[in-house]
Amino acid sequence: METRTKHTYRTQLYEFAKDVLVECPNCAHQALVNTNGETVFKSEKVKVRVVCGHCGFNKYLEQLWAKSKHFLLGAAVDPFFHLPLWLKIELGDHLLWAYNHEHLRFVEEHVAAKLRERNGFQFQTRSIGARLPRWMTAAKRREEILRAIEKLRNKKA
Repeated sequence: METRTKHTYRTQLYEFAKDVLVECPNCAHQALVNTNGETVFKSEKVKVRVVCGHCGFNKYLEQLWAKSKHFLLGAAVDPFFHLPLWLKIELGDHLLWAYNHEHLRFVEEHVAAKLRERNGFQFQTRSIGARLPRWMTAAKRREEILRAIEKLRNKKA
């Protein structure tokens, strides 16, 4: 694992809000909010749907939200259907979560880095690097967070 990172102050959360792993509302196994690789801001152009490979649950966003749509970023639910995320784990009073394995890998790189370079991006307050909570980025909790990330990575569908 790299001991320094240079990109976490340029990347924003919405970049990972695509193809989100969630708990199936029907059977509680892993399901996928399929956006065809598009992010929240481009989702109007694609058919967003939730699909469960375990029980066959399959709903399009339009079937559930007839009149109003609102996206929810930055919570332990998917931005489209607001279903609970699959990749989440409690750490005491805190909750560590990720939209998908790409997002989890990104958080892992940021947490594992002993040197987090901003490279002129110190005012990027909407970046993930600037928005991760202090409990997650504190050096004294690094090993605990990395163990939790490893558990999430190995979580069975």
